[in-house]
Parts: sequence; C-alpha cells; structure tokens
Amino acid sequence: MMRMFLKKTDLAGLLEHLSRTRQVYVPSGPRFELLSGKPAKQTKIDLNRKTFFSAKKLFLPAREVLFEFDGKGKTTAMPKPARIQAPKTVLFGARPCDLNAIKYMDMVFNDDPYYMKKRQATLLIGVQCTSPQLFDNCYCHYTGTFFADNYDLLLLHVAGKDSKGGKGGFLVKAGSAEGKRLLATRFFSKSGKSNENQMDEKLEMLRKQFKKLTKGKIRAETKINEQAIEAMAQDCYSCTACTSVCPTCHSFLIEDELDIDRKSGKRVRKWDSCQLKRYTRISGNVVFRPERLQRVRQRIYCKFRYSLEDQGMMSCTGCGRCIDVCNKKIDIFDVFDGNGKEPAK
Repeated sequence: MMRMFLKKTDLAGLLEHLSRTRQVYVPSGPRFELLSGKPAKQTKIDLNRKTFFSAKKLFLPAREVLFEFDGKGKTTAMPKPARIQAPKTVLFGARPCDLNAIKYMDMVFNDDPYYMKKRQATLLIGVQCTSPQLFDNCYCHYTGTFFADNYDLLLLHVAGKDSKGGKGGFLVKAGSAEGKRLLATRFFSKSGKSNENQMDEKLEMLRKQFKKLTKGKIRAETKINEQAIEAMAQDCYSCTACTSVCPTCHSFLIEDELDIDRKSGKRVRKWDSCQLKRYTRISGNVVFRPERLQRVRQRIYCKFRYSLEDQGMMSCTGCGRCIDVCNKKIDIFDVFDGNGKEPAK
C-alpha cells in the first residue's frame, strides 16, 4: 500500500486552502490559535512542542449560553442542535494525547447537543510525536495513549528529501472518509516508501525513547498509593491550574444570569473545578468534600479508576500538562509506586 506524502513546503498552502471554508486552529505558543484569515506562512505554527492549553474549549467553551428567557413564561431556548453555533472547523496539530482526550470527551458528552454539534463540525488532523526528548512530563507510554485512532488525517514527520527533491515532510495516513477525500487534493503525493509496517515500526521505536520509562501500562487493578495522595494534598494550593489545562476535566456549573429588569436573562454553563471547595456545595450550604485531601483523592480516582470503570478508558491521557503548570511541580503519577519503578524493599 502506497503512503501519501505532504511536503513541508506545501503545509502552508494546505492550511490556507482549508481556511477558505473552515476555521483553522493550529498550535501556536501556549495554545491552539485561530489562523484568523492570515496566510499560514505568516502564522507561527509550533510543531516542536505541545501547547500548555488543550483544544477542549473548541467543543466545551469556558462559558456557553444554553438558552435565554424573557420573563413571560417563554424561552428563546435552543432545543434543536441545528441552532447551536458550530462553524466548520479544522483542528490541526493535535497530538495523540489530545486526540485520545477528544475520544474520551466524545463518550462523556455523546448526548449533549451543544458539544456534539461542534465536534461533528470539526476535522481532526493529528501530528504524531517524533521528538520525545522535548516532552519531559509526558506519560502517554504509561497510559497507553501514544497512539490514536480517532483522526481524519495523521501526519508523521520524516526527515530528508522526498522523491521530488523537496526538504522532507510528512507521511500521511487517513482515518476517515473525509480524510481520504482530503488526500485527493493537490497538496498530497504518493510516497516512494511502500512498506506498510514502516510507520508503525517507527512509532514503536519512538515510544521506547521516552525518558520516563515504566514497567507496563496502568490497568484497572493497578494499585493507587494513598500515602502519595496525602503528600500531594499537603503540597496542593487548590489553584485549579491542573484542571484548567487538563484536556478531559469537564466539571462545570450552570447559572442563571438575570438582566437589569430581573425577569429576562440567560442560562449559562461555565467551567468549574472539582478541586474547589465550592464545587461540592449543595442545598442547605452543605459541602460534602470540605477537605483538600478529599478533593485531591477524587481527582486521582476520577482520572485513573472511575473513568476506566464508567467509560472503559482512563480520562488521563498522559499529556503531563498538569505537571507543567503546577507551582509545586506535583507529579500525578507519583501515586503509582514512583512512576512505575520497582517499589523499595
């Protein structure tokens, strides 16, 4: 089977082509940025490192109006998904950890029209990691998320020159009918390498190069160290930086915002965090997780145990963003006997 190839010099043209009919988001600095109509060659696209922030906001905005009300017993709600604002979008440069995070969120919000309408309007073009030495806090080899299968196109960078003398580029693999149609455009050509297993062999080799190697993947029976959780709780500030950058944290609150007439207004969904004391406040001013230790434990078990039981997939995809942004450099994987190392005897 012949692999398709995208030259580096054709990447800007491809993104400009896509931006004519879709909003295109690319990794640029700390987050995924909208091209905003600028030529792709003038936009700083950074494929050498992961973004601090994930692309979660494209499908689950930090603030989203669910419906409006007018105080006359009627609403101007949006009961039909067709009325939800969901422009055609391309998410370019998402790494396997983010692709797997989207896969998890698709299961959680599969019956939420606000999320799903935006998700269905989005084309996913993933980029496989090829420089693991740049990602000190990545654990995708431990969470089993170094590979992804939910993409329209997957790009794998290869050095050297292509068959026409160009300066390298990307081997490209389609994962959907939409992806196959895109491969038929003028930006892609057939690769001169016909070994079907070459891409998989290179991915396996890359996975073994990660600095933080472990002794196997996390499984349902993997023991969680309670003493490590207690140590984390002592260091934690409850600043919520970890949950803000996590690609799968989806705690939210819903508030009714009244207009000045105190009759009309809107119902809004906003991001929240399970690490805040207020998150578990219910009627009667009862807080059922008042202690930080309880909240930290909830996050650990949610990431590695509850999600696995409920969705058949862990909600931690090993991206390491929570470690990157933590003021105390708390490593969530310390709960597994020293990051998978043999426990001290």
